[in-house]
Amino acid sequence: MYLNNKYYVIEKMTRLIELKKTGTADEFASKLRISRSQLFIELNRMKSMDVDVTFNRSIKSYVFSGNKKIVVREPIVIVDQQDLLSVQGGSYTKIAPVHFSGRKKLTFAI
Repeated sequence: MYLNNKYYVIEKMTRLIELKKTGTADEFASKLRISRSQLFIELNRMKSMDVDVTFNRSIKSYVFSGNKKIVVREPIVIVDQQDLLSVQGGSYTKIAPVHFSGRKKLTFAI
């Protein structure tokens, strides 16, 4: 459950930054339903991946200021180790260790 929650926080965080509707740090954390300190941990995690996020005082929002952005595609799905290996038509197939669901892109009310 923790991984899926983390996905939704990162997805909403990225969307709010792209829309430039984050507000101050307190407002941003409130919109994400996380603490202010957790917000700064997530922002530092983005910065450690070379994604520049800065606060723009004139529009009172965090913005992507560099060339890199985060693209969040699908929620994380935990799969049994046995499900990763399968025999299909007499041939051995090893499937990637993480599967993504076919869910449509989620929308959040802002």
